[in-house]
This record gives sequence, structure tokens and C-alpha cells, in this order.
Amino acid sequence: MQTYGKALVAVIVAGVVTAYQALTGDGHIDPAEWVSVAIAAVTAVGVWLVPLAPGAPWAKTAVAVVLAVLQVLTTAILGGLGTDEILLMLITAAGAAGIWIAPATSTAGTAPVRVGVGSDV
Repeated sequence: MQTYGKALVAVIVAGVVTAYQALTGDGHIDPAEWVSVAIAAVTAVGVWLVPLAPGAPWAKTAVAVVLAVLQVLTTAILGGLGTDEILLMLITAAGAAGIWIAPATSTAGTAPVRVGVGSDV
């Protein structure tokens, strides 16, 4: 968890978004819902791929926040604002917050870089 915490949270959120889209409404994922699943998957991949760098310890969180905003905008534009859409937006916001809070460590460099709430970076 200490090394891949941010990526793990992003993968869990992608799973929650996928399950939410599959289990709510009519019980299957329609094309508009696949957009939110795709955004959640890209968030997970992006958070995993973005390196931890001493000069930019916020980079993984920035990827999550930018894609969370895209998720919220897409949900509001494609689906309108109903209870299901608001819950998806809350899941997305909680995911971005979780990625910010989760720890992560990188040893790609001369010294380990730790990022997370309470880290020294």
C-alpha cells in the first residue's frame, strides 16, 4: 500500500464506477455510461503512469482531479442531474480525494520520494 497507494485507490474507484454503472438503472451499461467507465479507467492508468517527482509531488493528484472534473462535466452534460448522476459525481470526487490522501513511494532516482498526506514532500 505504501508504494502504490494512489494507483490502488484509482483502480478501486474505477471498479466502483464500473459496478455502479452496471448495477444501477436498467442493469446494463449503455454507451453514455461507458464514457464514465472509460474516464475512470483512464484515471487509474494515468495515476499509475505519472511518475512521482520531487519537483511535482502533486502530479498524480492533478491527473485524478482533471479527469474527475471531466467525469463530472460529462455526467452532467450527457445524463442531466438526477440522483444517479449526483451519486456518480460524489464517487468521483471521493476518488480524487482518496488519491490525494493515499500514500505512494517511488525509488526511481537517488532517494525515495514519498507523496501523501503528512509526507515531507
